[in-house]
Amino acid sequence: MALALPALFAMFLSACELHNNGGSIASLRVGAQLAAQQELVRGVDAGAMRSLDPSISTDIPAERVLDDIFEGLTRLDQSGQPAPGLATHWETSSDGRTWTFHLREARWSNGEPIRAGDFVYAWRRTVDPHTASDYGQALSAVSNAIDVNEGRAAPDTLGIEAPDEHTVVVHLNAPTPYLLSLMSKAYTYPQYRPEIEAFGNRWTDPGHIVGNGAFLLREHVIGGRVTLTRNPQYWDAASVRLQKVTYLPLDRAVQTDRFFAGDLAFTDSFSAEQTAWLRSRLGSQVVSAPYLGNFVLGVNVLHPPFAGNRELRLALTMALDRETLVRYVRQGLYQPAWTPTPPLPGYRAPVPEWASLAQAQRLARARHHYQLAGYSAQHPLEVELYYPTDTDNRRTYEAVAAMWRSNLGALVHTFNEEFRVQVNERHLKKLPLFHYAWIGDYPDPYTFLQLFRTGFGYNDGGYSNPAYDRLLERADVESDAATRLALLAEAETLLNDDAACIPIYYYASRHLIKAYVKGWTSNIQDRNLSQYMYILEHQVR
Repeated sequence: MALALPALFAMFLSACELHNNGGSIASLRVGAQLAAQQELVRGVDAGAMRSLDPSISTDIPAERVLDDIFEGLTRLDQSGQPAPGLATHWETSSDGRTWTFHLREARWSNGEPIRAGDFVYAWRRTVDPHTASDYGQALSAVSNAIDVNEGRAAPDTLGIEAPDEHTVVVHLNAPTPYLLSLMSKAYTYPQYRPEIEAFGNRWTDPGHIVGNGAFLLREHVIGGRVTLTRNPQYWDAASVRLQKVTYLPLDRAVQTDRFFAGDLAFTDSFSAEQTAWLRSRLGSQVVSAPYLGNFVLGVNVLHPPFAGNRELRLALTMALDRETLVRYVRQGLYQPAWTPTPPLPGYRAPVPEWASLAQAQRLARARHHYQLAGYSAQHPLEVELYYPTDTDNRRTYEAVAAMWRSNLGALVHTFNEEFRVQVNERHLKKLPLFHYAWIGDYPDPYTFLQLFRTGFGYNDGGYSNPAYDRLLERADVESDAATRLALLAEAETLLNDDAACIPIYYYASRHLIKAYVKGWTSNIQDRNLSQYMYILEHQVR
């Protein structure tokens, strides 16, 4: 007999007692004037910063740093919306397929002028298959990007050109509504070719890297702190108030402890289980908002037990009670997810029909699929689930495994690994079930649906469906916005029908931010550039 779910979770959570440093946090008195010392210490989640090469980097901690030391044609403003960056203005052709960007006078951190050709070089490098960028197909909206990345065309055929030193012309397959947001991403930043050719893989070392953002990379301890200082060559340096930014990679529990100790002023996250306690102690310094990200389980469809076994994949996704997971494990911060794409303005994600069933009916359907897949109490599924080391991840996946055991009799063994190890093993398609969360690059469904395109660098489950690929290809060249979104919804319906992944919930951003830190704004992309932040005078009372 299945244990009642609230009771199951009460037992589960009782084994996960919260540990905190106790006592009351000292109150802060915050003034209205700038502090004399404009230095900010920010936490980032530990273990994930793989590279500071804009063409290679894929993780959020590195994105935080890259947003500070580079800038693209556009940058995100304080509210997270695309605004002029290195481009002062732009215009489009009547069919929306050609964009012309006009560059401002700006310099690299070494004093050399930034030229339009620096963008051409960088974009070609990103899509060149020899670069081995996981984002090689992220520029698929640009003409010939897919053909270049898959080796069918030379990099110099990519749809970007520099007719003069201050003009960048971009040729698209079709009107691209998310283009200006895309232009603020790391893999579209300009790159300084002489330094890359001189130092190869070491060009991102503090002694070599040449950037063009508001800050300079002064120190990068592998696995440790990253130190930045204000860049006097930045075109908008006069508006940058922080003189120094330090990023500390720490796990969430340690970030919280260091925040209470006064060592951190801005955490990247905190444990969801501590939400109520933190709010009671810190009030408005606890910040949470909707976030463009999903928490999804990847399924390896290339190897047993999931290869050719859609029934099993459907059984597992139907057997999860997402509302209970969100309520008991994530403290109500997140939203249950039924599809890979989170809520987006103008897009209606195709929720599977079984999602509307009562939980008892869903479980009955899940057990039916489980039996059709060839499993039973006498012959239970036994499989491994891998996730990166993190307390919140562990609690979620242990709860998921407990649900599958209670509801189906499946024996799912959870294993945690260091983030880089887990990512590498995913890329090699060695893992049967794995953590597959994704933060969108821009507010458009394509940033999530591209993950399942045949050949995409992060298609770690090996999903390949010609019908799905054709729908994305049609969406790539569709001029009508409504028709394009309809094609993407049709593609997402195929993903749901195939159970190509197991969505669990949609993220919310979670930060602890000292009351004296200003210049940040909650936004759906959760990107807060240090160049807008400043420190007010303050004292502990």
